[in-house]
Amino acid sequence: MSEIAQKAAIIESVIRTSTNSSFLTAVQSRCSGLESIILNMSSLVAVSTVRSSSVESRIAFATEGGGSWPAWDRFITLDGKKAYRIGNICGTCAFFFERLGGANDKVSPPELSQRLRTGISELEDDLLRTVTAALPAGDYNALLLKCVPKRVLPSEPGDYFREEQVALWGVDSFYGLPHYTKTEYYRTPQINMTNGRGLFEFIVPMFPKRWLHTDAVNSYRTALSDGAIPTSLALSILDIKQPADWEGDPTINAHWCLSHYLLDGHHKTLAASELGVPVTILSFLAIDKGVSRREEVAEAIQALLTQ
Repeated sequence: MSEIAQKAAIIESVIRTSTNSSFLTAVQSRCSGLESIILNMSSLVAVSTVRSSSVESRIAFATEGGGSWPAWDRFITLDGKKAYRIGNICGTCAFFFERLGGANDKVSPPELSQRLRTGISELEDDLLRTVTAALPAGDYNALLLKCVPKRVLPSEPGDYFREEQVALWGVDSFYGLPHYTKTEYYRTPQINMTNGRGLFEFIVPMFPKRWLHTDAVNSYRTALSDGAIPTSLALSILDIKQPADWEGDPTINAHWCLSHYLLDGHHKTLAASELGVPVTILSFLAIDKGVSRREEVAEAIQALLTQ
């Protein structure tokens, strides 16, 4: 199948899973000149919809309430311990993630190690079944993304929470400082959408850089330099945030934040960022776990397609 045909199939899949009629009309209109736009669509390689019924996953989503709210704070847990605080349910509050003590291990089916090391180019059924068996129960969009990750240190240049977030929300009203993630992370270039919306991607490690093995990173640097494109594995969430009001007339006033929490691939992601070359990410986007609706998840996927 040609690249154009593959991209057409992806768009058709996104359209089928969306229930937003105005979005469907817009996508169908854009697809009238499909060949001219598809050639620029290189960031999203493939997409599929899958469901996990697992009751034995090491990973879970959890919430905690406060006051009159039975559920307010949201978490990813690993082996029953909080690994990341991933924000709250408030749509006008600022987006954030924060590394916690439970973020201390990778989660990856061992039978996939070699396939991820050499790289995945398509979403095969047996591959999807193997990964979904290790995920929390729920519905997912499986995304195969190709990107060049840029490593970011908290409070340093390039930090979303120091720059783009402060520009729209300002600093924390209590601490008077930008949000501190307690972890380095990776970014990809911002995607500008219509109507003042911007899509921001974050690749978040499950354990710190100092735990990585230099020999493994160097091995991936060699492979990447030779043209290999290995694959990382991630659990992903889309949070859509827009302040109730803002100052001035910012170009972007709604932040669509797509976070990929790395389950496997820490060494290869670091190596790719050091070399400035692409890796692929097999991302399982939890459709119902973010501050977003299903049709908005579909629209975010469409935005990735247009790159």
